[in-house]
Formats: sequence, structure tokens, C-alpha cells
Amino acid sequence: MRKLALIAIAAVLVAGCSRGLIRPRVEKGIRNALPNYIGPAREYVVRADGSTSAMMKGLIKHLHIEGKGVQLDPALFVSHMSVDMDEVRYDLETRELKSVRSTTFEASLSEAAVNAYIEKMREGDSDLHVKLDSGKVAVEFVPNVAGVNVLVSVTGRPVIAGGDKVNFVADSASVARLPVPAYVVNKVLGRVNPILDMSLMRFPVSLGDIEVKKNAVIVKGRAQFKPGPG
Repeated sequence: MRKLALIAIAAVLVAGCSRGLIRPRVEKGIRNALPNYIGPAREYVVRADGSTSAMMKGLIKHLHIEGKGVQLDPALFVSHMSVDMDEVRYDLETRELKSVRSTTFEASLSEAAVNAYIEKMREGDSDLHVKLDSGKVAVEFVPNVAGVNVLVSVTGRPVIAGGDKVNFVADSASVARLPVPAYVVNKVLGRVNPILDMSLMRFPVSLGDIEVKKNAVIVKGRAQFKPGPG
């Protein structure tokens, strides 16, 4: 009888250990797959919440992802990104995502990253420079007016366009005070927009909010993850 009891206890302990390994294995598998879904990163941290029994069936109640130094596409570098997913289903063998009920994200881009993005997307528009400062955006450029190069700085704000793009809209008062014609300003601003285009990413997004801070911009919204690597 005692021998049977010891065997039963040992079986419970072994089962507990194996179940305890499920969560870190799931987190590791998903972390390894994230470069295909989001993009290469300097570091990804994954936290899976929910019951172990559900995870053993391929279901995670909530998945939280933190990414540092994320390359969303060849031209777009994000300093920090957080992603939250609800009711995540994944393949038990490959750990690849099969379906997600809802996904929200928040991404932070530095001023330097925004300018590098504009230069790459505009084929070397190095004469354009964007400055970010507590709710305001300023675009600096040097147009040639009557044979003279004049430094111009236009202030304005970012606006969401089409759900996955961010445009710069100039303040009319700022344009009125400039020593150059309005058509020159509009022509230059036509080159800078969109200042951010997230339609090129591996997964579709819908932007919901933009916050401009000192030397950085934060974008928030919802995302849709496709089954299998993107």
C-alpha cells in the first residue's frame, strides 16, 4: 500500500514538473517566431497568461509582448513596441499563431528614426528635417527663393490618414508668417507626407491615437495577425 502511495506521489510530481515547463516552452516558441510576424528585434520578451491545461490545448488567454529595437520594415525602426493579444490559438508543434481574437499595440519612434524613415522613403530628401516636441511637429527645409536659400520651419500637427498612415498638417498661422510663398511650402510638404506609413508592415494595422513627445512620437492602435508567418 505504501509503495502504491509513493508511486502515486511521484507521478503527481512528474506531471507537475512537465506542466510547469509548458508555459516557458510556449513563450520561447512564440518569441522565436515573432521576427516573422512583427520583424527582427534586438530583444523580445513574451508573457503568456492563462491556465496550463488550456496552453496544452493550444490556447493562451492573454499574450503580452515587449519588443526593443524592432525593425518593422527595412525603412522603419521602432525603439520600443508593446503588443497585447487576447484568446490566442497556436499550433502545438510549431508554436505558430493560428488565430487571435483581438490585438492592440503601442510603438515609440525616436525623432532620428522618423527622419531616417523620411529620407529612405523619399530617396535621400536630406534637406528635410522633422522636429518633435511635446504635442508639436515642425518641418524644416531650405528652399531656394529668388536665388537665395532660406531656412524655413513650419509647425503643425500629425493626423491619421487612411487608418495606417500619419500625415503632417501645417498650422495656417505658421505658414502665413513665413518669408516664402504658400505654394512653395505646400510643394515641400507634399514631399514629406506621409511622415509615417504603416501599411508596409507584415501585419495590417488601424491607428487610433498619436502622441508627440520631446524627440519621440508614440502611435497606438489595433492590429490583425495572419495565420502562419507574415
